[in-house]
Amino acid sequence: MSTPGPGEERALRADPLADLPADFEAFFTHENPGYLRYAQQRLRHREDAQDAVQNAGAALYKNWRRALGSADPQAYAFKIVKDAVVDVLRERRRTERKRQRVIAQRRPDTSQDELNELAELDALDWAMDELARAAPVQADVVRLRQAGLSYPDIGRALGLAHTTARTYYSLGRRHLEYLLEHPEGEAGA
Repeated sequence: MSTPGPGEERALRADPLADLPADFEAFFTHENPGYLRYAQQRLRHREDAQDAVQNAGAALYKNWRRALGSADPQAYAFKIVKDAVVDVLRERRRTERKRQRVIAQRRPDTSQDELNELAELDALDWAMDELARAAPVQADVVRLRQAGLSYPDIGRALGLAHTTARTYYSLGRRHLEYLLEHPEGEAGA
């Protein structure tokens, strides 16, 4: 499997199994950097991203024969990575709810700058959650593109044509911009 150089994009393969190594270790070693970029973009913390990708690798290893037998093993593997990232996000939300209960009992001393920074991150998280509810494929395309994947790679991962991935990215970005500019209009809808 040849890796494209700077400025090059791989063409879509007619057969997704053509360049796929049958060995799990070779496959995961090759795909791991992309999975890590995706997880880190969603989770924003390298350690959490590494944990999620490692958990996904263990799950994929257990299901490697099933992955090879699927119509598109790369999409199958990416679905496992997405699920592992969602598991980390769910655990974070549980932990955050517990933390909020403790904070409610005593007031923390935080600066206004810290609060403003957290508000911006919360707004972006909220907008991405809204986009994921309204258009989950667009949200996935936006996340993968922000993680540095090319449109053909995104298309292969999600089972789309690269032109469709490009269109979904454009639509998803516009939707995010609208949500961030008009948060009160979308919250009640």
